[in-house]
Amino acid sequence: MNKNIENSHVLVICPGPSLKRYWNKIRKFIKNNDVITFGCNHISDFITPDYHFWNSLLRWEQFANCLNKKSNLIFPTSFLRREIRKKWKGSFKKIKVTKRYWGVESYNLNSAKYKRCKVKYKNGIMYGCFNAGSVAIFRSYIKHASKISVVGLDGYSYDTYKDLKKKKVSQHCYGKGMTDGFTYIWGRKKDIDSYRTLNMIYKYGKKNCGFGFEILTPTVYKKFYNPRIFGIKEKYEGEEPIVKEYKKIKHLLNQKKRLKKE
Repeated sequence: MNKNIENSHVLVICPGPSLKRYWNKIRKFIKNNDVITFGCNHISDFITPDYHFWNSLLRWEQFANCLNKKSNLIFPTSFLRREIRKKWKGSFKKIKVTKRYWGVESYNLNSAKYKRCKVKYKNGIMYGCFNAGSVAIFRSYIKHASKISVVGLDGYSYDTYKDLKKKKVSQHCYGKGMTDGFTYIWGRKKDIDSYRTLNMIYKYGKKNCGFGFEILTPTVYKKFYNPRIFGIKEKYEGEEPIVKEYKKIKHLLNQKKRLKKE
């Protein structure tokens, strides 16, 4: 039976490495609090959430076989039915989410790319440039949650490139090293993009619902981090992913393209 998000405390569970490090605290929190769990992509090694949203076709093809048969699955409309049915024979729900991405040029606030990524909800459609975690958070606001907490939303550049390359750490709660499958520079870009979307969602929540969300586990998105709930001392020691980095990233990406051509 589906649980009702309205007037409920939602815990969004993302697949960052902190999910694994702090799972005992998270599991205790779920047990001791009346929360609805909203999982994102591959977290099946830890929990079968009340709602399980898949935003990455790559992750779906890799990890759908790990799902519990009782899973309550949600997909964006961009997922084709045949792609779902290859891995899943049970029921599922689709939600209308725009499939848009921040461009390297979108540091310009007046650009069309920036305007296309503005977060809004209109005619049953979620507009913006989202990843799985930001969809789950925004969806929780739309469904009138009374409180939203987040775990496992670490960011792709939480750890250093050196440690990731040596596979001392991981970008996800599974595997080792660069598990996202892209370059570290691109991961940093994605963190900048995500921060912008999260800021927009936070403002939406404050304006329309009267409260902002909080991230309970260590994250590059420092603005939203609340370590007090779990009594965590760990925090991100690097620089926050900010828009000013875009020009540097654009230069590095162009440089890589030139080297490939030579």
